[in-house]
Amino acid sequence: MKRMLSMMTRFGMGASLAFAAACGGSNTDAADNTDLEPSRETRISDLAEEACDRYETCTGYGSDKTYPSEAECRADFTTKAGTLWPQDKCGSGQISNPRYEACTNSAKAVACSGNILDAISALDDCKASTVCTDPPQ
Repeated sequence: MKRMLSMMTRFGMGASLAFAAACGGSNTDAADNTDLEPSRETRISDLAEEACDRYETCTGYGSDKTYPSEAECRADFTTKAGTLWPQDKCGSGQISNPRYEACTNSAKAVACSGNILDAISALDDCKASTVCTDPPQ
């Protein structure tokens, strides 16, 4: 009986998260510090996608731009986030969702402006000691 309740609770939680995502809500807030939390690799990929979407909106891609293509933009942001968030400090569900969101917003600002002050802010918002504060799971 206890096991059945546990399974039903997990199913209900998963269904709620799926519903929130389908309705445009952030499912990562609800999943933070649970078994459903996105992996380090997923968060790195998502950050690169959001930053490069923002870059495309602000400046567009081209041979005369910082990034000639979306693929090059994503590769650069993926490499940078991977360097900032080493596996030993940021794996195992250690990325705090609210701090990840602040980092993503800073990365999008840098992608759009290229401003040195935005870059400094992003480095501070995105370093492992700021973002990877949750206990290992």
